[in-house]
Amino acid sequence: MQPLDSISSGAERAGEGERDRAGSQMPGAVIAAPADAHEGAHEGGIARANWAVPWSDLMMTMFVLFAALLAAQSAQQRVRETAPREKAAHARQGAGERERERVNERVEERVIEREHPVPEPSPARAPGIPPLVEVNVLERSRQAVREASLQNAEIVLMHDQSVKVSVQGPMFFALGKAELRPEVTRFLERLAGVIRQTPYEVNVIGHTDDLPIATALYPSNWELSLSRASQVARYLIRAGGLDPRRFVVMGRGEYEPAAANAGENARALNRRVEIVITRTVAGAGEAGGR
Repeated sequence: MQPLDSISSGAERAGEGERDRAGSQMPGAVIAAPADAHEGAHEGGIARANWAVPWSDLMMTMFVLFAALLAAQSAQQRVRETAPREKAAHARQGAGERERERVNERVEERVIEREHPVPEPSPARAPGIPPLVEVNVLERSRQAVREASLQNAEIVLMHDQSVKVSVQGPMFFALGKAELRPEVTRFLERLAGVIRQTPYEVNVIGHTDDLPIATALYPSNWELSLSRASQVARYLIRAGGLDPRRFVVMGRGEYEPAAANAGENARALNRRVEIVITRTVAGAGEAGGR
């Protein structure tokens, strides 16, 4: 017979074996597998939640970036649209301010001129031309013509500032004659007074029409025109007490007509004497030669 302890141990081991088999068939052993599946699903949800957070942050960042770019583009567009208008407005404002400044300057200049009158500057002269001495030759020559009521007189300011007084028609001389008419002497006396107030040389040039002349006194129009110029020069010298060395006397005959010799009126215009008050100081060349 086996001892009692061995039988008890064997019974215990048999009982434990039964319990193990019975336990393996209990519902609790079957539920263990779904518990593991639920844990895996839970971990997958956590993983998906962890991926969505940075993606949403990226989308938000992109949205903010696009919004900033859109705002910057809109601002640039507004600047481009408003810049021309602002520039034009500034230009108008600047022009208005400059005009106001010019008006204020003119007003200030007028006030200064009233308080302190500025003498007018002398007219510009060409290089080498001396200033007029004590008299305006052009204006005084015109005044002499007006005072003498002289007809057919022409006064011209030449390119070198010389003043040419040309008296035309039968005012000076009769046809074919070289004697001065009495009515012209009044004009020559006034013109001699103008010449006396200047230091300039005077050219006296005689002209005729194209009618030929052949007398003992005037063999041709050369002599007639020269005699007429000499008569005028001598009268000016006597009337004004002038130095004869200031005068140059020439006769041009019919070769420099003032008008075509077509009719008596035109021929009368060509019978003339020209008195040219130059801008050459008398004796200047002679002094320079010495």
